[in-house]
Amino acid sequence: MGNYRVWLFRVLVLVSAGMMLYTWFQPWWTAYIVELDVQAVTIYPYGMEINMGDYPEWLVGAENAMPGWFFIFMWVYLGIGVAALLYSLFASEKRVGLGRFSWSLPQVLVGGVGLSYIVIVAAALVTIAIKSGSFYGAPLQGSIFVSLEEQYESFVDTGLLFGYWLACGVGPFLVLLALLRNKIIGR
Repeated sequence: MGNYRVWLFRVLVLVSAGMMLYTWFQPWWTAYIVELDVQAVTIYPYGMEINMGDYPEWLVGAENAMPGWFFIFMWVYLGIGVAALLYSLFASEKRVGLGRFSWSLPQVLVGGVGLSYIVIVAAALVTIAIKSGSFYGAPLQGSIFVSLEEQYESFVDTGLLFGYWLACGVGPFLVLLALLRNKIIGR
């Protein structure tokens, strides 16, 4: 019975890692220009994609919205996070203590990745809110009417997408999984 429960925990960690990877490749926010029928800006956890087609001058400066190191840093973060989750599947039961609290190494790894992903998701929300204001004063979620040129006026619809909302659940799920690890594996 105990071996089955250990494998249940491992499967839950793998599912969480899969959800983390899935949300990583999904767009988290978009700005859609209705008149031009184009997703002008799409933000992913690792960067921003600008797709203005024949009208790139309308988002001048947006291509430099994030520092150059950001893309590499975020991919390194993902690699370390997934590696930590995979390592936690077979890590020893070595105890890691902080004051009167003591956790097993797998709990620390899974919980640490969960907490870090919560920070990433929260930081993304703040960053998107700040950056979205630079796109014609667009709200984080909603619609704004803009004049692009004399001949073009349009609504710009913005919003957080399913990938972001799913990412909001991944971090807390990993933390909960770490906290409940001993109950799941029967210790």
